[in-house]
Amino acid sequence: MRNAIVDDPPDAVLLDAVRAGDLGAWDALFRRHAGPLRRTTAGWPAQPADHDDLIAEAFIRVLSTVRAGSGPRESLRPYLVVTMRNLAANWGRHRNRIELYGTAPETEEDAHVAGGEELAVRRWNEQLVWSAYSTLPGRWRTVLWRTEAEGDSPRELAPLLGISPNGVTVLARRAREGLRQAYLQAQVPAVTTPQCLAARRRMGTWVRGGVPQRQAGLIADHLAGCESCWTVASRLAEANRELPPAASSRPVEGRYP
Repeated sequence: MRNAIVDDPPDAVLLDAVRAGDLGAWDALFRRHAGPLRRTTAGWPAQPADHDDLIAEAFIRVLSTVRAGSGPRESLRPYLVVTMRNLAANWGRHRNRIELYGTAPETEEDAHVAGGEELAVRRWNEQLVWSAYSTLPGRWRTVLWRTEAEGDSPRELAPLLGISPNGVTVLARRAREGLRQAYLQAQVPAVTTPQCLAARRRMGTWVRGGVPQRQAGLIADHLAGCESCWTVASRLAEANRELPPAASSRPVEGRYP
């Protein structure tokens, strides 16, 4: 009979290996615990982020702690569950801090000063932002959350993402632009008309000038003959004027019929 410790080392052995610099041991820990953690979170109330994002972020944080020489010594899973519960509570409290406009997040004092109608508009925009954020790729969500909501610097985040600080800055810039496009797209009404589907699926990106030239021309041609889509695009253009310009986009002003 083969030695079980050799075939399947306990958490304590793998955690010691991680502290010694063996990230392969961390991969083994992730494979061991990710499935059970998904089953654990399946019974939790809905979170402001995907459960897989919650698990991934918990692993990132615990890895940082372990590599620093502290954290769990024997069993990893209870430590991960506690970390996930704390993250879920924190994300629930601060779910509206993801940045869209490039300005400081709204404070409690700002909320009290705002009138009822203005506050309702702000809350509606916050819901749109969160809906848009939830559609982004996981890596974009991570870099936005860590830089915007948690306040991590690119230098702090670089080792966790496996890229340089400059790479974090570039990734965050792309993620912010993706968030702005998704924010506009979240305001596009659903449609069942086949000829309108192609134009509406990328209308948020088109308004930001992020669609390749040939596809952009096809969308513009469709708008010229579709009053309903033209109206939607016009409203999106008004919303887009409140956002910072995209760094590498082509303007779409003047393309409307």
